[in-house]
Amino acid sequence: MSMKLETKVGAFFIASIGVIGMLILRMEKLELFGGKSQNHLATEFDQVAGLNLQSAIRVAGVKVGAVTGIELDGKKAKVILSLPPEFKVYRDASASLSSIGILGEKYIELDPGHPLAGLITPDAVIPSKAGMSMDSLMESLGGISKDVKSVTESLSRSIGGEEGRQKLDEIVDNIRQLTGEFRAMAQENHGAINATMANVQQMSGDLKDRLPRLAQQFEDLGRNLNALVGDNRPEIQGILDNMKRLTADLRTTAGNVNDITGRINRGEGTIGALINDDSTVKKVNLAVDNVNAMLGGFRSMDLNLDLNAAQWTSRSNSKVGLGVELVPAHDHWYAIELNSTPDGKIAQSSYTSTSLDPVTGLPVAVVANTQSVNVDKTFTVSAQFAKRLAENFVFTAGIVENTGGVGAQFRAAQDRFRLEGLAYDFTRRDNKPNPRYRLTSSYQFYKGFYAMAGLQDIANAPLKTFFFGGGLRWKDDDLKKLVGLASIGK
Repeated sequence: MSMKLETKVGAFFIASIGVIGMLILRMEKLELFGGKSQNHLATEFDQVAGLNLQSAIRVAGVKVGAVTGIELDGKKAKVILSLPPEFKVYRDASASLSSIGILGEKYIELDPGHPLAGLITPDAVIPSKAGMSMDSLMESLGGISKDVKSVTESLSRSIGGEEGRQKLDEIVDNIRQLTGEFRAMAQENHGAINATMANVQQMSGDLKDRLPRLAQQFEDLGRNLNALVGDNRPEIQGILDNMKRLTADLRTTAGNVNDITGRINRGEGTIGALINDDSTVKKVNLAVDNVNAMLGGFRSMDLNLDLNAAQWTSRSNSKVGLGVELVPAHDHWYAIELNSTPDGKIAQSSYTSTSLDPVTGLPVAVVANTQSVNVDKTFTVSAQFAKRLAENFVFTAGIVENTGGVGAQFRAAQDRFRLEGLAYDFTRRDNKPNPRYRLTSSYQFYKGFYAMAGLQDIANAPLKTFFFGGGLRWKDDDLKKLVGLASIGK
């Protein structure tokens, strides 16, 4: 019996409605007849711009649930998280708002916590962490652009105009010549520098091993001396009696010396004739003149001091330094600086979380690696020799913040404007893969006061940071006198 045309059309129509209904349920992620039960937890954020209903909940990048509710709770946004019942969340869990790429969809990154903390209660609110958003990123970039703008305005005021362009042409030519000289100098002295650094490292290792032993030997010596004095008190009393007799003999000797000096003053004997001779007096005067010339050279030496401070922008820390320059001549000097330096170091860490395998539905362990920057604020010492070349250029070499380093400076306007490049700490480590390079510009705007700005760790992207600050430079004649007296005493 053949089916009527009306029956066929009706069956096709009903089947089409069923297919369309299933597609709607799948696209809207709805469950028929209520679906399977879900666990609902809540978290709160200051703002959830870009987060929508049915946005993904991910653990280590793997989707484990969806957002089923967003509502305003006071001044915060309350987000309802829907998770499968077999997924466990613990009391130390946390949530953060993240996005896939810069312009990708927003999702909730969930850290389920650790089993030792115990399961979270259904009415508890999961703590949230502030994530990096485009607004905060743009605000940081705005602050950096202001710093760069202030630096460029200072440079424009210093070297602007036709005269400034001529100076820049001269600077480029001098830098080209200077870099060629530096390259030749570095090639000639590369082996010597490496050998010097190896000797310094070997010497520091030897001192590290020997100093504890020397301290123990001094302690043993002190105990032995105490025991020796206790065992030999009668002998020590005899020594004191002998010293009394020796003092009486010295009085007699002093009388004899007075008699001899009297004869010398009267010109009697060979020594008396020598001392009272005019030629001897002339030689003594010549020696005194030589000593005066030496002291006059010391008086002409300058002693410069530099007290400065700077703020690291990306690591929210500061650096304080005190520098001393001994300047025997205009074309060379010796610089010593003490610093409290907030060096950054890269730290690698990893954590393991549990997620559901989308194929098998079973929980699997996921290892996620993170990278952060730690601040290691240490006390450092710098000691460098500086040589002035062609009046405007200064080459430095020596110890830079407890490691070997070299640098070059361009100075103008009677040394009030300075542009300096430093390279130091050439060892490669996991927490610092490349050498440290620093670029600093400063301008002395009023008497000894100056402002400075620059860029630190240019070759290490995670550690790179801008800094700005200022300081005071002055000459100290009183301290120079103290240093001179100390050298004469030696």
